Amino acid sequence: MTYKDLRWKFAQMSGRYDLVNPTTFEDAGADFFFNAGQKMLDRLQETSKSLARSVSLITAGTYFKYLTNVRNIQEVWVGTTTEGLVKLDQKALSILREYYEEQLADIERGTPKYWAPACFRPYPDAQTAAAVSGYYDIGDMILGDGHYTYNGIVFTPPADVSYYLAIFGLFYSPTLQATMNEVTEVWTGTTSYWLEEHPDLLLYAALYKMETFYRNTEGAKDWMNVMKIDLMGIDHDMADQVSANVNQMEG
Repeated sequence: MTYKDLRWKFAQMSGRYDLVNPTTFEDAGADFFFNAGQKMLDRLQETSKSLARSVSLITAGTYFKYLTNVRNIQEVWVGTTTEGLVKLDQKALSILREYYEEQLADIERGTPKYWAPACFRPYPDAQTAAAVSGYYDIGDMILGDGHYTYNGIVFTPPADVSYYLAIFGLFYSPTLQATMNEVTEVWTGTTSYWLEEHPDLLLYAALYKMETFYRNTEGAKDWMNVMKIDLMGIDHDMADQVSANVNQMEG
């Protein structure tokens, strides 16, 4: 089932035909509930697609990395084609900063060894670059109001050469949308694990979110009870997979 078809099913089941264009099936408000519901599913239940790997090429002198859509960072690796892979040790940001006497940008460069969850947010939140021009130890901050959607890491020492950087973590599913070209009438859009593998659960989650926004407690409870049954099955599958991995490692 495509997203536009599921969007229309949402209108049929909810009776809210005002949230989907009845002629083109384009969004008229339904996508808000689908994306809110999908984020809820991401947080409620880990799946085989919750873990993802963000890969990039960092240049010499780099000591931080911005990320969007990340929920939880679990592992960080660097590597080169000649030296192979190195797993970085995680430290608390305070410990990492106490370990060095200078700002992170001034540390002698080398192969990165440690990483910590970064603090990119300035205060006040709309702090501008002009307001702190010339300040010490602000190289990794995201100034202005653009920091809200970013998370990420700092690592030390700063890279001495170019490295491939791999960050493993839990990421949110892509934002769902589907639009039609008015000239060609061809649909384009995004997809996700929930849409591809569990469109029924995604639909339940969207309906649940709609009920909560309109303060229909009983309706919301009904949809949550339906979701819990299917989520329990996914949770069992994940537990079986983890158990199998442990047994294989132990021989």
